[in-house]
Amino acid sequence: MLQISSIRIAIKIVFSALFCIPTYAETAFTGEDFLGWDQSAQTGFVQTSMSMAGIIASQTKPEIARCIDGWYFASDAVVDQRNSEIIALIGENAGFHPSAVILAAIQQECGTFGE
Repeated sequence: MLQISSIRIAIKIVFSALFCIPTYAETAFTGEDFLGWDQSAQTGFVQTSMSMAGIIASQTKPEIARCIDGWYFASDAVVDQRNSEIIALIGENAGFHPSAVILAAIQQECGTFGE
């Protein structure tokens, strides 16, 4: 009985993936879209992303959380500098989702969230 239920769930997931992902991919959010936002929206997105990454890291990888805190949140001047650097990095990688670029910047500076 449990196997049949698991198979049904797997089938639903496969069908969802087949029919939903192509539609999403056609309208995927990229750095190019992000760069069309005004500066306050861009910095708000980066700051929110960094805060969330820090919260997640505090629960899973405390050493990364400490690194994010020191690297990004050290002072208002540092936050402004990092925002400029990250927004420029998003511009250099405009074909990717901004969150992926932010994650790459964090991992380059502080290490990976993976095992």
